[in-house]
Amino acid sequence: MVGMMLALAFATDIRKQIIPNWLTAAGIGAGLLGHGMAQGGYGLAFSAAGLACGFIPMLLLYAVGGVGAGDVKLFGALGAMTGAVFTLYAMVASLFFAGLIALIVFICRHDRMVRLKETFAIVFQLWILRDLSGFTSSHREDGKLRFPFMWAVLPGTVYSFIYGGDGLF
Repeated sequence: MVGMMLALAFATDIRKQIIPNWLTAAGIGAGLLGHGMAQGGYGLAFSAAGLACGFIPMLLLYAVGGVGAGDVKLFGALGAMTGAVFTLYAMVASLFFAGLIALIVFICRHDRMVRLKETFAIVFQLWILRDLSGFTSSHREDGKLRFPFMWAVLPGTVYSFIYGGDGLF
């Protein structure tokens, strides 16, 4: 079920840049109901903890403009279906793959020096000045480096499924 949910989310995110609410709601419902029916209160708690561990960190990334709302709900659904530990592994791996994809896209762009200066300015502003305005300012829409997060979620989740028990990296 998780694979099917991720495949549908990938297809719709790539084509329409949206992850449908019906898909994430179905994933959350299936996770809570399935674990609750199979293991009672323990299963429901397992699923709810996974939902929280998938939803809350992604909500923080959404608040600073790092991901879309669909990605937040998708990780909540992933957590409800797979539990907290796997979801956190998948999240870390997905963020790692997102960094690699961003680096590749960045290297391939012609204006990379300008963007590198902007990135250093934002990091300086955040780290030294403790100012988040670089993440939330309205100039983000002027051709900034953006790509569907599902490009990273799919390989990150597959990687976590294959290697998650052996340590993430």
